[in-house]
Amino acid sequence: MPLLTPEEACAELGIGEDTLRAMRKAGEIPYINVGQGKKRETPRYELDDLNAWKAKRKKVAECPSIEGPVPRTVRSRTTSSSAVADFLEALNAKRSGKPNR
Repeated sequence: MPLLTPEEACAELGIGEDTLRAMRKAGEIPYINVGQGKKRETPRYELDDLNAWKAKRKKVAECPSIEGPVPRTVRSRTTSSSAVADFLEALNAKRSGKPNR
């Protein structure tokens, strides 16, 4: 099985090279160094490793209606001292020249 270049690995995973590089440095994804030690690393990736990484990261969202009722949060009661404004009445009063009540 041929080893994949970083560009090919990125295309396989659907990510950018910066992301792949960060994952490699963090130890999240396995790679093979075909370069000359730590100074001139030339990373290559096996397709099986990429597929295993994808399988490990795969998640399925649970349907909330299956999990049971969601507890309601405690809500405080509020009171308001504001009155309902009748904008149409105010507009008509303004047009007719009558002062507002």
